[in-house]
Amino acid sequence: MRKFIWAAGALGLAAAFTATPVKACTTVVDGKKATTDGSTLVARNEDVGAWSKHFYVHQATSNGPTTYVSEDNVFKTSLPKTALRYTSTPDGEQVNGQWIFGENGGSFSDKNEIWYMEIGSGHTWAAVRVPDNKYAVIPNQMVIGKLNLKDSKNYMASTNLVKKVKAWSQRSSWLAM
Repeated sequence: MRKFIWAAGALGLAAAFTATPVKACTTVVDGKKATTDGSTLVARNEDVGAWSKHFYVHQATSNGPTTYVSEDNVFKTSLPKTALRYTSTPDGEQVNGQWIFGENGGSFSDKNEIWYMEIGSGHTWAAVRVPDNKYAVIPNQMVIGKLNLKDSKNYMASTNLVKKVKAWSQRSSWLAM
């Protein structure tokens, strides 16, 4: 019996200390009043080792390319002849005032505020402003729960979002609207 207890304990410890690969990408955002120096912060980890992130600085130019073509899909847009300096990772690029991004969403930040946006199917999206005195930990799933679209300083959505949600909720008995 003593050997059984010892073996069970050893097996339990081995299971507890064995690393299990997971896909749990996480984003952390901090409003400017949630940091000690007044900075807005956006951080994200990438759990897919084959998709490492590289930080780029694109210098200002007056003779750069006039067309952007995505390497990931068929997206194509024209660019202004004069481009300002900007930083980027391969996840997305701000082109001509439009944000190009894959997956379910993204975070947008400047020195004053942070917005978190989620993208659904059929060109539907919702965005929420992170309050200055708050932070958020966002897992790799959709998390925006409530939208007050009358409060345009803190919430935004595509014009078709309400119509699509109402149509969907009428087909789903578990969702009350």
